Amino acid sequence: MQSQFVPAKSTQAYLAQIPPEIQHRAVDYTHGNHWLILFSALVGILINVLVIRSRLLERVRAHWERKRTRPWSAALVVGATYYVVAWSLDLPWAAYTKWWREVRYGVSTQTAGAWLAESATSACFSAILLAVVLMLLYALIRRAPRTWWLWSSALTSAMIVLAIAIAPVTIEPMFNEYRPLAAGKNHDLITTLASKAGIAPDRIVSYDGSKQSANYTARVTGLFGTSRIAVSDALLTKASEAELRAVVGHEIGHYVLHHSLLLALAYSALLTLAFLVTHVLYAPLARLLRGDRLQGLSDPAGLPVLSIIVTATFLLLTPVTNGLVRFVENQADVYSLDHAREPDGMAIALLRTADYRAPNPGAVEEWLFYDHPSIAHRIERAVAWKRQSHMPSAK
Repeated sequence: MQSQFVPAKSTQAYLAQIPPEIQHRAVDYTHGNHWLILFSALVGILINVLVIRSRLLERVRAHWERKRTRPWSAALVVGATYYVVAWSLDLPWAAYTKWWREVRYGVSTQTAGAWLAESATSACFSAILLAVVLMLLYALIRRAPRTWWLWSSALTSAMIVLAIAIAPVTIEPMFNEYRPLAAGKNHDLITTLASKAGIAPDRIVSYDGSKQSANYTARVTGLFGTSRIAVSDALLTKASEAELRAVVGHEIGHYVLHHSLLLALAYSALLTLAFLVTHVLYAPLARLLRGDRLQGLSDPAGLPVLSIIVTATFLLLTPVTNGLVRFVENQADVYSLDHAREPDGMAIALLRTADYRAPNPGAVEEWLFYDHPSIAHRIERAVAWKRQSHMPSAK
């Protein structure tokens, strides 16, 4: 049996404010998400097996090479074809996990048509980006067949950083409308807090996040010259002043501590590890899957084999990736407490996330599956910070 975290009485008082029916629904939703990590990986592996057995990518590659001899163009076309086919086969599963289930639990407010339109738009951008990345990756494999996986770290780091940097100006406006903060109390509160951290007012924007979800949401996007803090209209219209300061203070922590860049580099390192595993296991797995017509690791038609190995590797790395995110979330919480100084606001804002996150999981469950610290632990930190700072109790 998992050891359960026993919060202090003051923390328990906060958690007691969550109605039992919401707690039960959140636990059900959260435990379902744990299983989805495994099942989504299995669905992805099955789709890749189907693509391999169909020999579709081999035919596309052969047809393309009959007309053009440049291998980089074959990798580009095969990569784009692969993504479109895999996305189409995955669409029913994605509709269940990312739309129907989210609506059923009250996490999302989107209609099926709106969700499908956004998914198709995202798929178009992803297909183009993935095709370019694969073109460069297969060029590395051809030029450095023994050490390509090591050189890939520079490639993946550059592409991930580029994707994050261009997202606010190319991708995000396709899904939401972003605009400067409207004048008023919230504007003054947020910009004052941001200015103390050296963040210019034009780096804070609002967006119509309520079209996707009613959740309190704010996030840091972009890198370098495009970096900004985007605050959802749901947060701006529903949060108290203390909650708004606590949540925005958390995002300011992400911004000033450069967490987006830190995570990008960390994921690049893990992807390089996955490529090393691919380098070792590609040939035996290709034989096992009867990919006898594949022309080795440098053949882009073998992309499903590569995808299977990377998917399985990252499934095993789930505790590591979750731990990385928990690390930066903990840092952002501490920053918010030290600079926004709103422990009660943070606690109340966290309670509002209890609709979709079980508040007090077991230690093993949190370590394995939670990409954010549990609500109980985060409130406990806020309560302890308040006690150490000798702040008066909220009235």
